Amino acid sequence: MMTRLRLLAVVCMLVALLAGCGGPEDALAPPAPPSGGGDAARVQVGPLLVRPASAAGFAAQEIPNPNGPISLVALHGSRINYLASQALLDRIVFSRGSGSDFDIIVCNLDGSGAVRLINNAASDQLPAWSPDGQRIAFERTPAGQDSEIVVMNADGSGPHALTANTDVDSDPTWSPDGRRIAFEAYHGGNAEIYVMYDDGFGQTNLTNNGAEDRHPDWSPNLSDSTIVFASTRDNLNGEIYEMHADGSGQTRLTNNAAVDLYPAYDPWGDRIAWESTVQGTLDIVIGEAGGPPPCDFSARSGHEQYPAWSSDARFICYSATVGADYELVLQETEPPYGRFVLTNNAPQDLHPDLGSPTMQTDRVIIGPAGTDWGGCDPIWQHSDAGIVAYDDDGYRSFVRIGIRSADLPTLSVTPLAAPSASSGAPLGVLVEAAEIVNLREDGGRGREAKLWLFDALNPTAVAAYFDGHTGKLIAALVLADQSYPTGAAAPGAVVTERLEGGALVVEGAFTTVFDATGARIADAVSEVRIAEGAVDVVR
Repeated sequence: MMTRLRLLAVVCMLVALLAGCGGPEDALAPPAPPSGGGDAARVQVGPLLVRPASAAGFAAQEIPNPNGPISLVALHGSRINYLASQALLDRIVFSRGSGSDFDIIVCNLDGSGAVRLINNAASDQLPAWSPDGQRIAFERTPAGQDSEIVVMNADGSGPHALTANTDVDSDPTWSPDGRRIAFEAYHGGNAEIYVMYDDGFGQTNLTNNGAEDRHPDWSPNLSDSTIVFASTRDNLNGEIYEMHADGSGQTRLTNNAAVDLYPAYDPWGDRIAWESTVQGTLDIVIGEAGGPPPCDFSARSGHEQYPAWSSDARFICYSATVGADYELVLQETEPPYGRFVLTNNAPQDLHPDLGSPTMQTDRVIIGPAGTDWGGCDPIWQHSDAGIVAYDDDGYRSFVRIGIRSADLPTLSVTPLAAPSASSGAPLGVLVEAAEIVNLREDGGRGREAKLWLFDALNPTAVAAYFDGHTGKLIAALVLADQSYPTGAAAPGAVVTERLEGGALVVEGAFTTVFDATGARIADAVSEVRIAEGAVDVVR
């Protein structure tokens, strides 16, 4: 069954878009990791690149987790000067230029590594990645001629036209199997949505009416293939419609006084982003099938146009007015909706499309100032020790262990063996040192770290519990010093665990209990219950 537009019920809180980035949104490509000196090492830990100050004594200690997808690794023994996560990230293809001269550019997801694929006298615009990332379809307008649909290889080689007529053919979009292309065509005096095979044959009109039908986007859903588009039918201002890939079932999805254009499906075909004048200026809005009014996603004073989703739906890239020009902007689709300006050029940067993933730097967690995306600072410039969490999808979290340099030789990290049948139970780690000052957890790109402060307690041991599915720290239990001599007792002698009704019950002599927010929730505790990311004091 064809999905209907269910508009977002959530309210977009966009006041924190630039939290932590400090000032103007300048596009800064991350520099290469520092090479260090002496016997500086380069260590690969899962999807993470680590550069300790010295290879001598540095340890990447695995913390077993038999019951969840998260892998934990303790990093200690030498100061960490650089820690970055690597991931398969989309590349951005877009058009850059002005007037009647635009070229096709491709760059990394952070705006770095820009390469001009085509540079000629024609105007090349509206590029679209094929689903396999091997080809790019786009609109070409030679000087004094009409526009045609052209396809080339991802490196810019082998461009060849799929249409050849005296009318305008524009705005291509690929079917999810890569065998067909839908596009906008002005055959007969008004715009219609056509479809053809990827060799240009079988051109067929899908919309067949007297209105302007434009800007098609093909759903990625193979089992229920649909096309969303903009149309002036029913009124003159432009609304969003959806139809089956054969042109049947054409259904109106929006009905308002705003101009709604350039719709784009998310990677699963559930949500749609489009540009709208609902707030007066052009903004990007997001909706889902069947619900209340759309979320005004970009909500800024300038104009935002041409939305495109990343393959994992974590980001939407669009063109936005920055000063006198349109630049590419990448914005997170979840709170706090971090916004990063990727380009800074005198020409206009328009029509982004995301796809063709390659291995790139996803986050810089530890490193020099300004080396994370958008010129944001990494969370730390260095760290003496920490625990990193990742899974098959990549980096998840990093908890920095705060101790004084003089106490580093006393640091030890020991896994707490949870009951073997505790599928989904939190993962415990005993951190010991002459004194543990704090724990700090990565709060996300451009945002402050979360803090568990132990300064006034002067603890020598803390039992830290991590969510086995997210890698986030959910509880910190400070052990009483008198409960055991540091380093002399096995962890099981000071902390015991058992399963009880789907929760993990932890027993020990705890001076203080901290929850997932870093808040101090109880003192002098002997039993704690941890379940579903929450910690409760039993007694």
